[in-house]
Amino acid sequence: MPEVESSNFRKECMEHEVQHFEVLVIGSGLSSLTSAALLAKRGIKTLCVEQHMQPGGSCGTFRLQGRTIDQGTSMFFGFGAKGFNPHRFVMNALEEPIDVVRHDQMYRLIYDGHPIDFHADMESFFADLGELFPNDIDQIRDFYAYIGDLYHHVIAADQSYMAPTEITRTESVSRIFRHPIRNMRLLPLLSKSAGDLLRKFVDSPEVVKFFSKLTSTYCYTTLDETPAILAITMFMENHTGGSYYAVGGSHQLPGKLEKAYEQAGGIMRYRTKAIELVFKNDKPTGAVLQDEKGTYTVKADTIIYGGTLYNLYANLAKNQAQSETLLRKVEALEMTYPSVVLYCIIDREVLPEGTLPIEMFADNPEAIDEKEVTMYAFSLTDPSLCAPDEHVVMAIGPSLQTWPRVWEKEADKEMYLRRKEEETARMLDILDSHFPGFSTHIREIELATPTTIERYTLKEHGSVAGPKQAMGQDLLHRQGAQGAWPNFYHCGEATVMGTGSLAVTISGISAANMVLRNMGEKEYRGSSALTDVVREYQGKVDTLPGNGRNWQPPSINAIDDTQLRELHDSASTCQWCLDAPCRNVCPHHYDIPAIMRRLECGNLVGARLQILGSVACAACPAPCKDSCRAKTIHDNPVAIDSILLTMGQLSEQRR
Repeated sequence: MPEVESSNFRKECMEHEVQHFEVLVIGSGLSSLTSAALLAKRGIKTLCVEQHMQPGGSCGTFRLQGRTIDQGTSMFFGFGAKGFNPHRFVMNALEEPIDVVRHDQMYRLIYDGHPIDFHADMESFFADLGELFPNDIDQIRDFYAYIGDLYHHVIAADQSYMAPTEITRTESVSRIFRHPIRNMRLLPLLSKSAGDLLRKFVDSPEVVKFFSKLTSTYCYTTLDETPAILAITMFMENHTGGSYYAVGGSHQLPGKLEKAYEQAGGIMRYRTKAIELVFKNDKPTGAVLQDEKGTYTVKADTIIYGGTLYNLYANLAKNQAQSETLLRKVEALEMTYPSVVLYCIIDREVLPEGTLPIEMFADNPEAIDEKEVTMYAFSLTDPSLCAPDEHVVMAIGPSLQTWPRVWEKEADKEMYLRRKEEETARMLDILDSHFPGFSTHIREIELATPTTIERYTLKEHGSVAGPKQAMGQDLLHRQGAQGAWPNFYHCGEATVMGTGSLAVTISGISAANMVLRNMGEKEYRGSSALTDVVREYQGKVDTLPGNGRNWQPPSINAIDDTQLRELHDSASTCQWCLDAPCRNVCPHHYDIPAIMRRLECGNLVGARLQILGSVACAACPAPCKDSCRAKTIHDNPVAIDSILLTMGQLSEQRR
């Protein structure tokens, strides 16, 4: 899209003058944003709407008294130079650099008191398992030899990054002939569980329990519920591709996707909820949207939906004939457990030397229960997240009780607050059992309940990973990219690939490729990504420029790199306040946290688009700066006035 056309198009869109798009993307989770960015990269006029104030869905961050805290998804597979690496593929296809740090060990599983480290050195891994299961280690080795052969030569060898339901017949035949014998061995596993596969090699019930804990920590499913194909990928990725962290916070991944999307001409509208699909002749032609100013309708040739299936059929398309039948099927799905997430700022000495950034606690080998908690302490990897004498800790685990929706019934609020206190105490007891004295060294603490998760991500009852990826509702039994209507497509956790950032990213690629296929345009395949833009660091980011803050000068010639660096550093002190007093008092109604968040991710183009021009800011007394809460944390407020003035000048120069 030419620069002038793109600028005019954006201006009209922001003023709600443009009512027609080639593609409307509903939601800005990793899957939706991946689809939107890939389509915009091809010059397709795309609108992405999100009911929250920032992108990423469960993959995002918030600020707590100056610290950067991941709110959910933050352990990233798929960035490795080898193995199954869709994140790397997408960033390369978008030509969008991102800094990631690779963990020396993927994670540590504390299994019934025994620490097992997962890393690339398989012999060390087998040595650890040999101490736990001395009579079964040879069988375990045979199991890994079998699944490793299938993984390396069939699963990870596929560079199409497409869900199986979206692969063409020609491509499927070609794959079979590339490795005919291995593929013949793989096909029967489509109907087998991970338990069926493991028991062909291992006869020890104790070993089966161990591997069941591995599947439950990732997929919220037992070994016998988990499809064999998924388990193969999961077990081998533990030692092949590795796990990564986005330098500066998990928001950097959706932030970089947003940057690529906006640079390519895509339009983002936050605090905008799709409330109804518009149909004509049994075909969706757009959606009714609701923002802070009211409701309005946009038209679209194609719609990509990244939300929950329940919301689609119960609300957005409830008046369509087939929706009631489809809703019944969705209601019959077994969902993953609702989750609680504990966020803590703790004294640094609480985590002893040798603690890993990711530690999973499996205290009960017999069953999935509320003690199955995973602790993330990424400040061990990225010191920029907090002060030097402290750590940021996030702990997430299942909550097996029913939580009230307090927005529906005010009378439930007292019970809800009491349960929050009880759950906080329960989670602290678990952390105390693994790190003695944890609860006595807390500086800040917050708890997100299933109700919180539902409020911000629209996941019903806080089921954090959507429908279980379990036998009978797995893979080909799940929703494909193609929806119930010919121009309607799906991506996200409810689709074929299912749970986790790696899986939903593949679903986003699949949805984008299906749209491109139907437009007669070139799809994104392995050969699409020719340049490697992922900058990978090992172990820690202490030595990175800017104390680990993810930044590189955008290619804008109007100001020099020193000024760009100053913009970035000033914006990085913003606290992204939910109620944003700076936004509320701004006479021009600028979404100031959205501008600062974009600058922190290097998205100068997106930040510039939020500003109408420098004249308004030049004459403004800057009530935004006076109301800034950052001054109580950093002694000085964010330099909002000078940032907006600079961005406004850039906006005028680009017109």
